[in-house]
Amino acid sequence: MPNLSTILVGLVVFGAFAAVIIRAIQNKKNGKGGCSCGCDSCPGRENCHPKEK
Repeated sequence: MPNLSTILVGLVVFGAFAAVIIRAIQNKKNGKGGCSCGCDSCPGRENCHPKEK
């Protein structure tokens, strides 16, 4: 298995990428923003915090 190290590194990178995506989805479902830089002056505020009707 000469490619074992490449496969292991690929799995670690994929796992880290999946963890970031899962965390972003959880934050979106919980109504939290994604950039953590403050939403008062953000031009994309309506995307993270839609106005309630």
